[in-house]
Amino acid sequence: MQLGLFYQIQVPKPWNDQSEAQRYHEMLEEVTYAEEIGMTSVWFVEHHFRSEWSHSSAPDITLAAISQRTEKMRLGIAVVLVPLHHPLNIASRMATLDVVSNGRVDLGIGRSGYPYQMQPYGSDLKDVSGMVEEYLKVIPGAWTEEEFSFEGEYYHIPPREVIPKPVQKPHPPIWQACSQDDTARKVGEQGLGCLAQTSVGPERAEQIIRIYKEAIKDPQPVTKLVYDRVAGNTVALCAENRQKARERGAELIDWYRYQQRLRDAKVWQGYDPNKVPEDYKWHYQRSQGDTVRRDETSSIDLVNDGGRFCIGNPDDCIEYIEKYEAMGVDEMMPLFQVGPVSHEEVMESLRLFGKYVVPHFAAKEKKAAAAAAGN
Repeated sequence: MQLGLFYQIQVPKPWNDQSEAQRYHEMLEEVTYAEEIGMTSVWFVEHHFRSEWSHSSAPDITLAAISQRTEKMRLGIAVVLVPLHHPLNIASRMATLDVVSNGRVDLGIGRSGYPYQMQPYGSDLKDVSGMVEEYLKVIPGAWTEEEFSFEGEYYHIPPREVIPKPVQKPHPPIWQACSQDDTARKVGEQGLGCLAQTSVGPERAEQIIRIYKEAIKDPQPVTKLVYDRVAGNTVALCAENRQKARERGAELIDWYRYQQRLRDAKVWQGYDPNKVPEDYKWHYQRSQGDTVRRDETSSIDLVNDGGRFCIGNPDDCIEYIEKYEAMGVDEMMPLFQVGPVSHEEVMESLRLFGKYVVPHFAAKEKKAAAAAAGN
């Protein structure tokens, strides 16, 4: 089990002139410290027009800054939004990041779950799934072929030398977000890494992971690298005192759930329900009446349940992570910088992870390696 960080750059109101900048500079301090305590990765989302919820609209630039403040951490985007970018642009930018970071890039790609982010860029839902499939041909080809060309439905690329090339060979790992059964199955069949949410709870997460793991046993790879790996993310808060951690965690989850409801009320505005493509109906129906987001269970009860969020004392956090490790999660990337949480609270969570959680899993890994060597 590897441990990393997940960021959306959440900036709750009320704001002042420094609110965004402060959040970014706090994040840089947190990530640098996280590497010092042994955490091995950091992931950023890409979102647009989602004030408060996510101010991370240029994650590659953020990761470029982090690459010069760290030496070992993997640098991931979860995920690049396909309908907003030409794949050649992503190929060159990610290769550049791989060069300046000495080969530490992980590229996640995804469709975006709603039209609110796409429409200002001139993209429509009906095209997106096909664009993703062409992305999976263009980017690995651009990374590995001396001269690359492509002729598809959405992208038409005459022969060109696409530079620079990434440091990692054959190329950086490519991941996809998996929130639906069909997606998990397809991602496994394609030999890609699986980005999963453990915040959906153990039953749902286990189903997604099981489908993915079964499918990747006999992959038909669409890139030049089969990457059998699952990364999970959830909201996290760690404190010495369990009760205080859970009470504070419930306040953060209240904010988090409220922001989800705001998103659901906004992201399909102005889009004709009769024009929602079949492969987007799950997202549409989810935003209209998702039972988890409409759940009347109090946030404190959800936190106390321990299944969805990594919140509590160090023992609680270890127990949470081990639960998902047993399901096949290879990497847990907690979201510590959530809503109104303070920088000091994030740093305290990281301190406790460094003192208790990271050493616990490092010791397990060492013991497993010794046992394997003995066989």
